[in-house]
Amino acid sequence: MKSLLRFTLFLSILLAFLSAVYFWKVSSPSPAHSNSRAPSSASSASSAPSSPLTSRTSPPSSQSPKLAQAFPAPPIQPTSTAGLQIRSRLPMLEQLDREFRELVQQVRPSVVSITAENPMGVLARQPGGWGVLRLPPNLGSGAIVSEEGHVLTNLHVIQSASAVLVHLHDGRTVEAQLIGADPLTDIAILKIDAHGLKPLPFGNSDEVQPGQVVFAVGNPYGLQETVTQGIISGIGRRSTTETVNEFFQTDTAINPGNSGGPLLNIYGEMIGVNNAIHTRSGGWEGISFAIPSNTARRVYEDIVRYGRVKRTWFGVAWGRAITPQIARQLGLPGNYGVLIEYTFEKSPADEAGLRAGDVIVEFNGRRVEDGYDLRTRVAEMQVGDVVEITFYRRGRRMTTQVRLAELVQ
Repeated sequence: MKSLLRFTLFLSILLAFLSAVYFWKVSSPSPAHSNSRAPSSASSASSAPSSPLTSRTSPPSSQSPKLAQAFPAPPIQPTSTAGLQIRSRLPMLEQLDREFRELVQQVRPSVVSITAENPMGVLARQPGGWGVLRLPPNLGSGAIVSEEGHVLTNLHVIQSASAVLVHLHDGRTVEAQLIGADPLTDIAILKIDAHGLKPLPFGNSDEVQPGQVVFAVGNPYGLQETVTQGIISGIGRRSTTETVNEFFQTDTAINPGNSGGPLLNIYGEMIGVNNAIHTRSGGWEGISFAIPSNTARRVYEDIVRYGRVKRTWFGVAWGRAITPQIARQLGLPGNYGVLIEYTFEKSPADEAGLRAGDVIVEFNGRRVEDGYDLRTRVAEMQVGDVVEITFYRRGRRMTTQVRLAELVQ
């Protein structure tokens, strides 16, 4: 062991000595080398005057010629020139930055902040004695969806409010009237009396895919017209509440006060309504949820047209999920679909010829994963719509047409 330590110490000293000798030779040019270069250096010095610019921008170097060749000093650029060079190399980022800024400027006039006055109070001691202390108002966001003054927001933002105030982009504050709401989707429609409104266009939420770039505009913590950006993290998320729709999941920052505000695509179209977050701290933790715009649009159109939401009725009940074993037994293409347990008498499904034991695999050309997926597809349709249903019966693939009816509650 001791002999090994001695050998290691000797090797370290030897390497240090050789390194010192090498650097001493590199830093000390030989006489023959300097003599061979001397005449050319002298002639060049006498024939070409030194450049004033070179003398100013190139400080004297303590490096030897060999070290200067091996490790050349980086050129010094003026600050303005360096900025121009960086900009010239980033045309795509410049274009993207400009498009984002123009998008935000385009949609901001269509997004509103909402203050819902809280009628509740608590009995508290005050300087003049005991009295009722008003609770702070609820803050939320909304989107103008018509030139007539319809504003779409979340029901939980304005529920039980004694008064609802809408704050516009240009500084105006207008009192709003609730003209309709749908608890099963958490959508509410307000009406304001104002001119010069710019409605926000609806996008097609059926086309939304994970990875898609999205923006949220809203009123988090009372900070009006706050813009955040992210992507769609997932689609088809389900809630444990009574809501009938699925949700988009996004990593866009959503905080208290963002509820009811729009989730936008890169074209400035509303593809979702910001609704909730998953959190353990009370604030945003990277998981936000939005109601698909097709669901919100149907609720809005029904309330404006009929004064209420007309629920569509399909008329089937399902039980067991499609497992790989059931899929093999029934000759299905995969472990997805809805196994009908029974159909309601005189329902649209019953009148279209569907019956117990059939397995629905497609709804209007789109694959149906399970019963909850089928329920969502039905909820997105209008009363009277005719849809094509693809199903399996005893291993045979079949299709039928179903005219959806109104669900009588």
